[in-house]
Parts: sequence; C-alpha cells; structure tokens
Amino acid sequence: MAQDQAASQWRTFIQACFLRRVPSDQFADLVQALKADHPTLSSEKSTQALFDAGHQNGLADPRLAGYLEVLLDFNIIEIDSPLAVLQSSIQQHGATLDEVEGSTRPSVHTVMVQSLARKIAAEIIEEDRELFTLLHRLVPWINYYPSSMTLGFLVSATLGCFVAQRALLSPKAKKIKASFGQSLTLLINNLSQVNIQLANTLAYWQKHYQLHDELSAESMDLLNNVELEALSFQEGVIDNMPVNSRSGLYIYLNAALSERPLFDDMTVMSYLNMRYKGEIASLTTELILASFDILANAMYRNEPSHTITRLRSFLVNKLPNFLSNYAVMMFPPLSIETCISQALLRIDPAAFPSFSQMFDPLGKGGILSEARQEFLFACALHQLIPEGSIEGLLGDVPMQSLPAGGRYARNELVAQCTSNPTRIEELIGELENMEGNAGEIAGAMIEIMTTLCSNNDTLTLKCFCNCLVRKPATLDTITLFCSPQTLLQPLCGILDNWQDQEDQGESQPVYDEFGSILLLVSMIWHRFDLDEIADGILDPNSFTAQYFRSASRSRQTQELTKRESELLGDWIRGLFETEGINDELMSTCKPAEFHLLVTTLFDQSIKACQAGVLAVETLKGGFEYFLGSFLLPSLAAGLVWFANRIWETKESSDLIDSLMPALQTLLLRPSSMSPDPSAMHSAVLAIVAEPLDAALTHAQRVHNLRVDISPMLDVVKPHMQKHRHRAAALQELETWASTPKKGLESALKSMIHALMRWNIASANSTDMSPPSYTHRLLLQTLQILGAHATLKILIDEIMAQMESGDYVDMTFDIVVTMILAPPQQQPGIPPPAFPHQSSPVYPHQYNRLTLRDALHTQFAEANELSKTDTARASVVIR
Repeated sequence: MAQDQAASQWRTFIQACFLRRVPSDQFADLVQALKADHPTLSSEKSTQALFDAGHQNGLADPRLAGYLEVLLDFNIIEIDSPLAVLQSSIQQHGATLDEVEGSTRPSVHTVMVQSLARKIAAEIIEEDRELFTLLHRLVPWINYYPSSMTLGFLVSATLGCFVAQRALLSPKAKKIKASFGQSLTLLINNLSQVNIQLANTLAYWQKHYQLHDELSAESMDLLNNVELEALSFQEGVIDNMPVNSRSGLYIYLNAALSERPLFDDMTVMSYLNMRYKGEIASLTTELILASFDILANAMYRNEPSHTITRLRSFLVNKLPNFLSNYAVMMFPPLSIETCISQALLRIDPAAFPSFSQMFDPLGKGGILSEARQEFLFACALHQLIPEGSIEGLLGDVPMQSLPAGGRYARNELVAQCTSNPTRIEELIGELENMEGNAGEIAGAMIEIMTTLCSNNDTLTLKCFCNCLVRKPATLDTITLFCSPQTLLQPLCGILDNWQDQEDQGESQPVYDEFGSILLLVSMIWHRFDLDEIADGILDPNSFTAQYFRSASRSRQTQELTKRESELLGDWIRGLFETEGINDELMSTCKPAEFHLLVTTLFDQSIKACQAGVLAVETLKGGFEYFLGSFLLPSLAAGLVWFANRIWETKESSDLIDSLMPALQTLLLRPSSMSPDPSAMHSAVLAIVAEPLDAALTHAQRVHNLRVDISPMLDVVKPHMQKHRHRAAALQELETWASTPKKGLESALKSMIHALMRWNIASANSTDMSPPSYTHRLLLQTLQILGAHATLKILIDEIMAQMESGDYVDMTFDIVVTMILAPPQQQPGIPPPAFPHQSSPVYPHQYNRLTLRDALHTQFAEANELSKTDTARASVVIR
C-alpha cells in the first residue's frame, strides 16, 4: 500500500514539474527532498511516470532530457530502466528512433536514448552487474532498430566506458558476449551503409572485446589463421582514388525519387558526405546538376505527367530546403550562388530552354521552360541567393517573382489552421505550387493531422482527408518531406482504436468520418505500393492489418461468427428489402465490422441473383446505396473482389450476367452525384483501376458479344498509372526481356554503357542530354534474377572494363552507386526480436536479399575466391 501511495505521489510530482516548467536545477533539489521521504521508489515506476508525462503525441517535452539525467544521477532510475519502459511502449504502440517527420522536435524515445548515451559516456555505470544488465537490454533493441544511428551511439558509449573495458575482458562476461556479439554484428553491417565512421568504431570494440560466440581453442586458431590470411589479401588490394562521375549522383537520385519516395535527409547527407569527403562546393554543384538531369530524363522518356510534376516539385520545393544544410558550411569566396551558376552552365539547354527558345516550334523542352527560374526564386525564398542575382543566373528577364506571402513558417500555418479550419484546404491546394513553400506546408499538415488524431477530432479529420483525396498528387509532394509511414501511423491508429463521439446521435456521420479516413489510408497504401510486412507499419492484429490482408476476399457463411452472420443478414435486408439502410442498422454494426464484411455481402448478393432469389433490377437498386459518401469508401475493397470474380467467369458461365449489371451500377456514376462523393469515387477508381482494367479486358476477350464491358473500361482507363509501383510495366519488361543475347542482363549492361558514354561526352560538351535511365530496370533484374545474379552482372561489367583498360574507375562508381542506391525494400534482416512482437500471422519470409546483402556475402568469401580468381576477389574487396 505504501509503495502504491509513493508511486502515486511521484507521478503527481513529475506531472506538476512538467506543467510548471520547473528548471532542471530546481528539479534536482525537489527530487532530493522527495527521495528523502520515499527512499524505496521503484525504478521502473519512476521511469514510467517520467515517460508518460514527458511527451505529447510521441514528441519529447524539452524538459525531459534534463529531468531524466537528474534522476539517473540520483540513482532513482537505474541505467537499464528507460530501455525497459521504452520497449514496453514500442510493443504496444510502435515507435521510431529517428526524428519525428514534420516536426523539429525529436521523439520521446530518441531523447531518452540520447540522454542515456550522454550519461554512460560520463561514466555513470559503476558496477559490472549494471553493464551486463544494460547489454542484455540492448540485444532486442539492436534487432529491432538495426540501422539506428541513435542506438549506435548508445552502444558505442556503453562499450567505451571504463567498466566495460574491465568487465568484458573478464571470464564472467562469456555468456553476455556471445548473445550481444551476434546483435552487434547486425548493427555494424547496417550502420556501415549510413554512417561508416560509427560502424568502424563499433567494429573496433567488437574486435577488442572479442564479442562473438566462444569457439574451441583449435577452432579459434584456425579462425585466426584464416582471418590473418584474409586481412593480408585485403591489405594487398590496391584501390585507386574514387571518381565521382556525373552518372553516380544521377543514378542515386533516380533511385531515391523513382517510384516510392526514399529521400531521407539524414541518409542522403550521410551518403553525400561519404562520397564527396567534405568537398562542399562539388557536392552542391553536382547535386543541383543531377536534380535537373533526372527531370530532363523524365521528359525525354515521356514519363507520366505526375512523375514529371513530382520531380519538378523536388527541384523547386525540396532541393533549396535541403541545400540550406550546406549553405551554413560555406564561407567566402565560396557560396551557393557560385555553385548554382556552375551547375546551370552544364544543364541540358534543350530540356530547359530560355524564354526566347521556348517559342521554337522544334523545341522539346517547353514543359520545363520555367523550371530554372522556379528553382532560382525558391533559392531566393530560402535566402540562399539574393533576389537581385536571379536575372544574371537566368541569363534572361525573369517572368515571375517571389510569392506574395513570402516564406511560410510552419508554426504560423498551424495556428492559422487551428483558428480557421477552412485554411487547411487552401494550403493543401498550395502544395501544388512551384514556389518553395511546400516543405513548411507539408510539415504543418502532418502536425495538424497528428493533433486531430490525438484529440479524436474525427469531424475535422474527415474534412482534412477529403481535401487530400480530392488532390491525390499532393501526397507526392508531402512524401518528399516525410515517409508514407509517418502519414499512415496516426490515421491507422485512429481507425484501429475507433471511438464514437458521445454527442453524435446519428450513425451515418460516423460511417462518413470512418470511411473518409479509411479511403485516404487506402489511397496512400496503394499509391506507394506499401507492404505491411516489409514496411513494418501495422500491428498484425489490428483492424487495418486485417483490412489490407483480407478485406477484398469474401468468406463462406460457415466461416462467419454468429454476430457477423446476423450483421450480414441485417445488411442484406436493408439493401434489398423495403426498410432500407436506416440508423438502427448502422448503429448496431460498427464501421470496421462493415468494411470487413462488405465483400461477403457482395458475394452473397451475387449468388442470390444467380439463384433467381434476387432480381437483377433489385440487385442494382440495392447497390446504388454504395454510391453514397457513407458507404462509397468500401468499394476500394469491393471492386477488387469484383475483379477477382470476373477472372473466374467462363464463356458459358451465367455468373457474368449477375456480375456485370452490379459492377456497372458501381462504376458508371450518375450525373446527379454531388462533388464530394464524385471525388471519392475517382479516388476509389485510382486504387482499383489496374486489377479492374485487367479483369475487364479479359472479360471482353472471353465474352466478346457483350456490349456493357466497353463503357466500364472507358471509365476505368483514365485512372491507370496512379500507383508508384516497384515493378515495371508489362510493356517495359517485354522490351528489356527481348534485348538481344541475354535479355535483362544485356539490357542492364547496355544501360551501364550508356551512362559511361554520357560521362565521357558530357565532359567535353555542355549540351549532352542525359541517357534514358529508369531505376526500374535494376529493380526488375533483382526481382527476377535475384541479388547474387544481379551482382554478378555488375561485377562482370567491371571485369570487362578492366580487361580493356578503359574507364575502370568510372565503371566502379556507376556499379557502386547502384549497390548503395536507396533500396525499394528493407535489407534482408530477421524479424523484430522483442519476444512479444513475434506473431504467427506472418508465416512467410521477410525480405529478399538486396545488392548490399549479396556484396557482404561475397566480401566474406573473397579470401576463398582469391585462390581461384584473384582479379574478381580484388574487385569485390574494392
């Protein structure tokens, strides 16, 4: 009882300190007094109280770090307790060890881990027991966040402390060294891709402490001999100075922006710093140049307009914001303006003509004629260059000016939207502008959405979601500044934990709000081709996970629970009998239950029509309810079900006679449909267009006498190509596969040769257009041939250049960039190692091997390879 009272008083005390903004030094005095009254406070309960009070919506309170360090100093919180509490939070809600995107404040998890690292570096650990407990706690963390630099710094501080240097070399550390060493290897391998210096530091400590499984003396001797032999060979490999070719950054940016947005600022900065080794001028100039190159390439390849718009938005809205990171590192005479001037001299004038050239009837670059001045004005907006220098850099009189509202500030935008929610729609519309303000708008929208979800303000959230659904292209701009996961997590959270508002008397508004949020989630999910396993977004047992896993598949009636069977009967009566869809029906069936039941409802309705129990006109009349805004989002799953059923029809099948009238009712929207449902309907069609188009095309071939299929295809086709697929289109794949000699292999080698020719030609000419390049070719080769076979192709190309003696270093740069380019899937790592995170829901494999994984494997085998093929082993080592 006394412990509970002490914990309650402690929690109240912590909350009051945060509320009153007590400085850390005063907090320390108060803690000392409280500790005297309650000397036996529980470490984990104290940490939990601090965690609960120290964050809002996952963002850390600025006082949190100071308070935590005070409590560690007083030994009220033991060194491993923060990790235990945070682990529990992750298991329940998920979390990130990166900065919360769309916010300048880091996450609560990041702050607490960083505070631990600082205190450990200050030698707060005094006993071996504390160290061993901490290392034990770190094992699941490493397995869960194998690429986290924040966690890497904590591990580095732990291994570098004085107690570690004593305890880990003692015999009693044998057991923890074996278990921790396995996880440390995983951390080093992943960090080597994002922060080579940190990875090298950890590798040093691993070797120093011999953090690996204990081997027998005989095995250890053999291992040492092999290791010495391998090290001797590696030391003998001569590596030339790396060449930073124009193609290298061109490949990297194409990969980062090709389909799914993968331009993470910290990852890209780490790569650029590694590539240019402090040469800020070259880095900045070539980054600007590569940004123009990928835009020109998209135009020459006749990529869809939404792809060109996305790359143009990157150039204007994202790049100046990103360049601000390097502007502070430049000192006179070096400046961003100089770098821009040098880059503009080298861009393709045919793709980016001046205003006088844009009226040339033979010119091809009219659609990009304004890109240069848009970029320059955005740079001026971000104060990278003075506005007065734009005319000189442009070589022409500019035709635009800085935006009338100047540079936006996110906090001001949030305040405007909070006081006037109609401002949200205006700002979402401005995301399409090429002015340089999109970053601040995107950050404000993320913060507003997160706040609305946290406050369970579903009415305003519905309006927010509908605005984005009406302008799906704005999602491409937002995801230049945050990941799709950042958008999805709060939205999925509110759907998974849906709470009806007490003051809502009717149920239809509840369906409206739930459906609008679900439709936006579905749009993001399908637009960026996400995967619930590889992208680690969803709790496997949540509604959203069930929805994306099975909502488009109907179930047999015997598979339904008693409640589901009752609800299904109620909906069938409501749709097809006289009583209609009423509030009583919707109040007894939660929106989540309905959306998981809708395809079974379609299935039973079609079967009833087939059996003659339900007339076709009655079926069509009932399905018209689904064109109302409160049920329309359910068609995202329902129309996929229709597409799947169409594939089951045969020439003599009577199923088609029931499917087509029903599908026609759902696809051919009436002219009287109001704007909001009409926008929802278009959003649904964008989600289902590809499977529906393929199914209807198949049906048209099988049932060639039917005249009702063609009008439906006409409705579906305008909504094609709205996804950011990792896979190539069938036509592209057929072209590559038909390349003479070896199909995909030959196509990939031809692309490498084109990149090499461009490098050589562009060095002597300022008007060399970039070669036709799509990162989809490399991804498709990986998908079909596998990582090891694809890596063999790349190494073979280097070997061929070594034999000819030409441009070897340039080929190395092209191949290495392809290997290091942002992967469209996560590396092939084991599932999360937190014991309660594992789930039998996902029995199949996690991720395919990446090129990096394959290279790591070959590097480990390079010594053995050197005995039969020294040249190839040397290439692998380099």
